[in-house]
Order: sequence, then structure tokens, then C-alpha cells
Amino acid sequence: MIDDLKDAIDYLSEEDAKSVLLQTMIHVRMIHGAREESEKMIDELVHWQQEVLRMACNEDMRVERPYQTVHLVCGESPAGSLKVGLDRHQKVIGFPDFFGDGPVRHLDQKSGQRQRLEWLRDHLNGQDDYFEKEYEKRLAKALKEIEAIPREVPIVLWSGENADEQTGIRYFLYLIREKENVVSIINTTIAFKKLYNTETFQEFHPHTGGVEPEKLQRMYLGNAARPLTEVERRRYEQEWESLSDMGGTLRIWKNQQVQAVNENYYDSLILSIAANMTDDQGDGFVKAARIIGEALGRIDDVVSDMFLEYRVRCLVYSGIFEIKGIPKSMMHYTVSMKEE
Repeated sequence: MIDDLKDAIDYLSEEDAKSVLLQTMIHVRMIHGAREESEKMIDELVHWQQEVLRMACNEDMRVERPYQTVHLVCGESPAGSLKVGLDRHQKVIGFPDFFGDGPVRHLDQKSGQRQRLEWLRDHLNGQDDYFEKEYEKRLAKALKEIEAIPREVPIVLWSGENADEQTGIRYFLYLIREKENVVSIINTTIAFKKLYNTETFQEFHPHTGGVEPEKLQRMYLGNAARPLTEVERRRYEQEWESLSDMGGTLRIWKNQQVQAVNENYYDSLILSIAANMTDDQGDGFVKAARIIGEALGRIDDVVSDMFLEYRVRCLVYSGIFEIKGIPKSMMHYTVSMKEE
């Protein structure tokens, strides 16, 4: 029942959700103020719940307000920042995935999507069973929203200088390859440098998710969006095809290109950090979360902490690390270099 409610609420627009919340609060207040008719009021509240579910689950009843532009960004957190920064006439689609790791082979097809989901389930420790319960539904919703973009509405892709978003925009451009919409790209790393960096202030934001909403708004209003030519669109589409055919489960952004590397690419860094880190309890063992946090701070690209935790477990499985605890999350176990 709870899952059904969550699914229904996901389909509500922000405006509809506010209306539902207001009406619910009114119903609750009426119940509180009319105790002698509490059973009747509770029946009315249950009826209201059923109406909300019917409205949310009936696609014919969901009428989305007109919007001026569609914004596509990798990740639901950056999408939230964009929704705060942009006005209500902008539609934001946050793609619920991280493209820096995991297979992306034929991800534009159902078979590739299933293969990716299986890999994520088998290798990464997602919070609250995310990959088992949420990922597939959110992916389907995002793909449906992209497919439904009207042909006359401009599309803006947001990306920084990192493998996740650079892979993502190539994927998005391949998905919309048949659409004739005007498509632009905002490179948030470059736009931030131009707008905010000075001789005395230097800040680097490799990922859109690290930029504040008001600064994203200024990038958009300041015409940072660069329209793509047909030639550029075709080039991005071809680069996606190459990435899709390349295979592999880890990508980096190097020399202005997305490059596939072996998934043990960061293992030497993890081992170096573990070897030089002081232990937590005087027993030679270090929390996996500490090693991963230190690695994230040293890596120039944007890397998923879940992927690095997976690599720590691989070093355990291969006999390089000893382990204490149960590796159900990076907070639940410690590791130590195994003695020769």
C-alpha cells in the first residue's frame, strides 16, 4: 500500500502536490474540530485519499502546464537545484542514474537497460534497496518524459567536466536524435569560471550538482546555453554509439573525451590510502568509509562512492584486504592490508 502511494505521488506535478497537501490539511483540521462526527470525517478523508490516487494514476487526468524549455540533467539532486533556480515555466527532467560507472552498452534499448540494472543490483550497495525497488520505475518515468517532449520546445542539456554528465549528454542526444527541437548545452564548469572566477577567487566545479541554484539560474539567464549545429548533434550521437559498443564498467573524462578504463583503475589509489591511514581502534583496521572519503577527495573526476566501495570489497574478495564486519554498506565494516 505504501509503495502504491509513493508511486502515485511521484506522478503528481509540483502544483498538484501542493494542492493535494492543502486539501489534506483542511480535511485533517475539520476532523480535529468536529470530534463528534469523527467517523464520518475519517470516511471522507479515506475517500479523499482514493480521489488523489485516482487522479495521480489516471494519465488522462494529468494535464501538465505549458512550459517554455525542457532541461535535461544527470541526477535527481542537480535536477532539484535547477527546479529551485529556474522559474515555473521551465520543465526539468533529472535522469535517475550515474553514468560514470556500470555498463552502458545498448542503454538506448530495453536489453541494455536490463543488463545495467542487473549489474547495479549485483555490484553496488544502494541505499534502502534503491536498485531493487526504485531504479527501474524512475528510469521508465524519465525515459517517458523525454519521449514526450513536444517538437516545438527547446531542450537544454546541462553538463560539467566529468565522465558522468559527458556520457549522459551523449546518451540524451542519441535518445532525441529523431526530434527536430533546438538543442543547447550549458557546460557548468566553463560557465562558472567565466561568471565567478577572478584573479583572487578561483573555484572549480566539475559537476552541475555542486553549483548553487541561484548560480545555475544566472548561467541560464546569462545565455550560457550554446545551441548545437546539426553536425555537432550527429557527432555526439556517433560518440554515444562508440561508447555503447565499447563496453566496460568504468569511464573517466580525460583530454576532453569520455574514455573507458579497466574497473580496477582506482585500486592502486585505494591501496595507497589504506596503507598510510592510521587505524581507528588500534587494531590495524580502518573504516571503509574513511578510505572512500579520502579517495573521493583525491580524484579529479567525479566518481560514485558506491563504485569505490565496490572496489574495496573486490580487494577483500581477492585477498588483498582483511575485513571486520559485514559489508552491507561502507559504514558497517573495516579493512586492513593482509600481511604477506
